[in-house]
Amino acid sequence: MKFVKSIIITILLFSTILNSKSQENIRIKKKKFHIEIKDVGFKDAWKKIKKAERLYSRGLGTFPEALTLYLKAVKYNSECATLNYKIGVCYLATDKFYNATEYLERAYLKDNNVASDIYFVLARAYHLNLEFDQAIKNYKAYYGTLSKKQLRRNTLDINKYIKECRFGKEITTTPVRVIINNLGRRVNSKYDDYNPVIDPKQNLLYFTSRRKIGKRDKRIYADNKYYENILVSEQAGELWKKAKLVDNKIDSKNNESVLTISHDGNFMYIYNGSEDGGNISVSKFKKGKWRKPKKISRRIRSNKKETSITFNPTGDEMFFVSNKKGTLGGMDIFYSKKNKRGRWSKPSNMGASINTIYDEEGVFWHPTENKLYFSSEGHNSMGGYDIFYIERNEKGIWSEPKNMGYPINSPNDDVFFKIDKNNKQAYYSSVRRSGFGGKDLYKITFLGEEKEMKPTTDSIYLAWTYKQIDNLFYNIPNEIKVDTSLYMVGKITDSESGDKIELAKLEIIDLEKNKIISTAIADTLGLFKIKIPKGKNFGVEVTAKSYLFFIDSIDMSTKQVVNSKIEANFQLTHIDVGAKMILKNIFFETNKATIKSESEMGLERLANLLIENPSIRLEISGHTDNIGSYKANKKLSESRAKKVVDYIISKGVNKNRLEYKGYSFNQPIANNNTSEGRAKNRRVEFKVIEK
Repeated sequence: MKFVKSIIITILLFSTILNSKSQENIRIKKKKFHIEIKDVGFKDAWKKIKKAERLYSRGLGTFPEALTLYLKAVKYNSECATLNYKIGVCYLATDKFYNATEYLERAYLKDNNVASDIYFVLARAYHLNLEFDQAIKNYKAYYGTLSKKQLRRNTLDINKYIKECRFGKEITTTPVRVIINNLGRRVNSKYDDYNPVIDPKQNLLYFTSRRKIGKRDKRIYADNKYYENILVSEQAGELWKKAKLVDNKIDSKNNESVLTISHDGNFMYIYNGSEDGGNISVSKFKKGKWRKPKKISRRIRSNKKETSITFNPTGDEMFFVSNKKGTLGGMDIFYSKKNKRGRWSKPSNMGASINTIYDEEGVFWHPTENKLYFSSEGHNSMGGYDIFYIERNEKGIWSEPKNMGYPINSPNDDVFFKIDKNNKQAYYSSVRRSGFGGKDLYKITFLGEEKEMKPTTDSIYLAWTYKQIDNLFYNIPNEIKVDTSLYMVGKITDSESGDKIELAKLEIIDLEKNKIISTAIADTLGLFKIKIPKGKNFGVEVTAKSYLFFIDSIDMSTKQVVNSKIEANFQLTHIDVGAKMILKNIFFETNKATIKSESEMGLERLANLLIENPSIRLEISGHTDNIGSYKANKKLSESRAKKVVDYIISKGVNKNRLEYKGYSFNQPIANNNTSEGRAKNRRVEFKVIEK
C-alpha cells in the first residue's frame, strides 16, 4: 500500500505506546495459555487467540477487533499474564481506556516481568483514569528499570508525564462549570471522528472521520486505520441528522480533512494528504455547491505538512500549523498577514512563548474577540493534547497560554476547539467515557460563574425613588424571581466494604421531561454536592468505574431539608458474578409486555453498562406478584424479560451476552399479602452471570 501521511498521525495519544517496548509484540505462548486440567474450550479459545494476534500485529486500526477476540479467549483462562497485558494495551488505544487498569494490574500480579514496559503502560492507564498518584509511582518505577544505554535512546519523556500528573491533581480540584455532551450516534461512529466545523451560513456541521465509507477499505500504513473523509450533518433542532459523505467535488481517493470555513461562508479550507506530505487547499461555495478545491497560496505551502488553519474576522490574518523549516519541534503555529495588494507575507513562527518542543495543533480564531485557541502537548498540559488560548492586547502583544481547565481538558487528547461568538457553547473532539469509539465530537455548554446571594450593609432610607416622576400613578412592581433550588449532599460507598468510591458520576433527572438537568462528580473522599429542583420529585442516577449503576426516583415529601440541603447517601455494587440489580424505572402496560416510553432512560443505561463492560454477560429476569395462575405469570414475566433483552440488542449489544428468564412469583422480595409488597414483587432485574 502506498504510504500517505495523515493529519491524525500527529494527534494520536497512543503514539507514546507505539514508541514503547510494548510494540515488540510479545506473543501469547500456547503452553502458558493452556490449562492442563481443563481441555474443554481450549481449542476454540486458542483459535481466537491466533486470529487476535494477527489483528494486533497489524496496528491500532485493528486493535478493537483483536480486543473482542481476546475478551472471548480470556473466559477460558483469565490468569494468563500475557493475554491480560494485551487486553489492557488494546483498551488503552480505545475510548474504553478505563477498563485497561483491571487487566494490566492482573497481568502484573501474575508476572511482574510480563513485558519490559509493564510499569509504563500501567502508569498510562492510571494517568488516563485520573489516578495521578498511582501513575507517578509507576512512571518512576518504569524509569528505574531503564539502563543508561536505554535512557540515552529512550524517546519517552517520563518527567513530562509526571509533571502532567502533578498538574492534573491541581487542575481537577477546581473544575470549570460546563456541560459536555456527546453529539450522538448519528454523528459519531466507532471510529475516530474529529475537527468539527460549523457552516456560518447554514445549519450544517462538517467534520472529519476515519470510518469505513461504503466499499472503501484502504488503511493508512502508519496506524492501520481507514483514510480520512469529510462528512456533513444537518441540524434538526437540538439534534443532528445522520452524517453523510460530502459532495463528490470535495471528496477524493486520498485523505481529506475539513479545517475551517471562512466567516462569510464562501470558502472551505481542506487538508489533503496526498501531496507534499500534506497541504491545504480551498473550495469555493458557488451556486449552492462546493467547487473543486484549489491549492492555497504558494507562500504558505511547503514540502512539509500544513494542517489546521484559521483567519481573523476581516480575513487579513492567517494562523496555521506546520512542521516546516523553522519549527521549535514537531508541529508549530505560524502567522501570515495579507498586505493591501492581497498577498500573504512570508509565514513566521509565533515563538517559544506559544509554541513548544512538543506538537501544537487545531488553531481557531475567536469570531469576535482578539483571542486564539489551540491545542498543545506542551505548556501545563494534564496529558495528551490540552486546549489553551492566548489573547492579544492593543499593542499586539500576546498573553501567556492559559489552559481551558478540567473537565474540558482531560489526560487524553482534547483538540480542534471551536467556540461561538457569545462564548456560550463550543464544539471539539475528545476521547471520553461517553464515546462510541476513538475520538468523538462533543458540545460544550458554558454555565458561567455560580452566583451566590451576598448580604449588603448599605442602608436604604427612601421608600420611593428620589427622582421627579412624570407619571405619579403607582406601577405594580415586576415579579422578583427567586431561585427555589436546593442541594443534595452525601457520600458514595461500596455496598460490601463500605469504602469510599471516588469520581463517581451523579445525574439528576427531570422525570416529567425524562431529561438530565444536573450533573456532579464525587471527590476523592466519595463526597458530592449537586443542585436539585425544589418541591419536585426527580430521578437520580449514579455510575462509577467497575460498579453497577444506581438509578431511582426520590420523593421530596419524605426528605428533611436543613439549610437548603437534603442528605442522601448511595451504595454501589461492584461488578462481580452473581451481582444483582432491580431495574426500578422500567414500566410496562398493565398485564402486558409492552414497555412504556418513560422506561427508555433506564434501558439506555443498562445498554451502556454492557457496552462499557464488554466482557460481562447478564441474565434479565422478569418477576410478578401472586395474583393469577403460575402459568400465566410465568408467560408474562418471561415476555417482559425478553422485551428488555430485545431493546438492548437493538442498541448494538451482541445477543450472546444476554439471557432472559421468567420466574413468575417464585422469587418474591416482599410480602404478597399487601398491595405495597405486590408492587415491589412486580419487577425486572438483572444478574451478572459472567465477567
